[in-house]
Amino acid sequence: MFSRWFATIVVTAALVPGVGRGEVAGKWVAELTSPTLLEPAYIRVMLARTGDAVSGAWGSEIVKGTVKGSTVALALPDTGGRDAGTLTGNIEGDAGAGGGTMAGVGRRGGRGGAGSGARAPVLQEVTWKQTRELTPPAQPREINYDPTTFQAYYYAGNKPGIHIFPGDIVHTWAPDSAGTDKNLKRVALGGNPNIGPIYVEGALPGDTLVIHLIKIEPNRKTARQGSRIQQFGVTPAYNLAAKYDQGFNGEYQLDNATGIAVLTAPTPALKNFKVTMKPMLGCISVAPPGFEALAGPHLGVFGGNLDYNGTVSGTTMFFPVFHPGALFGFGDGHAAMADGEVTQTGLEVSMAVDFSVEVIKGYQTQGVREEDSDYIISFGVAGSLQEALKVSTAQLAMWIKHDYGLSDSEVALLLGAVMKIEVTELVDPEFDVVTKVPKSSLAMLIKTPSSGN
Repeated sequence: MFSRWFATIVVTAALVPGVGRGEVAGKWVAELTSPTLLEPAYIRVMLARTGDAVSGAWGSEIVKGTVKGSTVALALPDTGGRDAGTLTGNIEGDAGAGGGTMAGVGRRGGRGGAGSGARAPVLQEVTWKQTRELTPPAQPREINYDPTTFQAYYYAGNKPGIHIFPGDIVHTWAPDSAGTDKNLKRVALGGNPNIGPIYVEGALPGDTLVIHLIKIEPNRKTARQGSRIQQFGVTPAYNLAAKYDQGFNGEYQLDNATGIAVLTAPTPALKNFKVTMKPMLGCISVAPPGFEALAGPHLGVFGGNLDYNGTVSGTTMFFPVFHPGALFGFGDGHAAMADGEVTQTGLEVSMAVDFSVEVIKGYQTQGVREEDSDYIISFGVAGSLQEALKVSTAQLAMWIKHDYGLSDSEVALLLGAVMKIEVTELVDPEFDVVTKVPKSSLAMLIKTPSSGN
């Protein structure tokens, strides 16, 4: 099936000694294009060679063929043994290209039917090219990344600032939402500039990118917060009647040692006001699906301006991958922020960030997820709070069904008893709601994972 091309089938190239440059055998990533595809499809390919015979897997499909010199011919039968495609081309060194025919291209439901009673596959013209899968370093690296490019929009066409492998630990920083760094120097335009994007080797569409946020910490002593409630956070009557002070000073002094923020120039009423710091990233994302290009304030299934005050040091985030490399980035640091971001700001500050990544191959989350020490957390983004809650709850239910094998009735009982809801974003172009379940409740379940999404 077309949708199964993204799965990894274990066909070992170790059967062939001396796999290296110039050898057909090994692990490859193929890019497939066709008039019926709006964008390329990416497939993991594993080939073994015995003499002039080639066998292995094209995604989840078994392939067999021949190789003569640099010329390769592959046949892809369907489950009933009928012709479901032929591919021909040349492979030299670490790259190859060619063309052929393939069934089911552009159809998510399948590549012809399964079994002897199914209709014969319909073949379509395709072109392909492939590159050898990069071998990760023997040991994870520690990388100091000083970004010099920043993107205030989410788009797969943004050029990566750095390439990393899963397991690498990266020490970096990100500017605040206005584009200023630790020295209050403007290094990027405002509007939530993100670092990167960061290209994660081995991540392909249909995978899940896992991001471990090791450290998030302000790297300067001051932060600034807005002093007006944004219109979507209050009633129109309140908004019209409010008389805000044009010269109000929302600057804070930050103390990382004590974790306390105080106003630089407090009014008499606020001279004793203190804020407990909870440094977080307001923006964190992969590139959005397709050809979408969205400005920094936006959010969606790809992440973006999620503004969840639980995205802090020690948490792990999960993102669906829509493009090769995932193209991950972050920014918009807050030393602290209330639920909903009602002033359309937190305590805005640049951040020092340490992180590492993993890739779950062949499994794609429905949307953004997070885990901390106490909860599993599902994000729902939509045009209304109600729809955002529905999206978040549905993903949480599917997550638990997939990982624990519960029935719909069992999931309903669990969520109805222990689920918690938080409104994370009220004032941006889209609304964001998270639902979460305590890990203490999940620990009581007898786990029988399912194969569903």
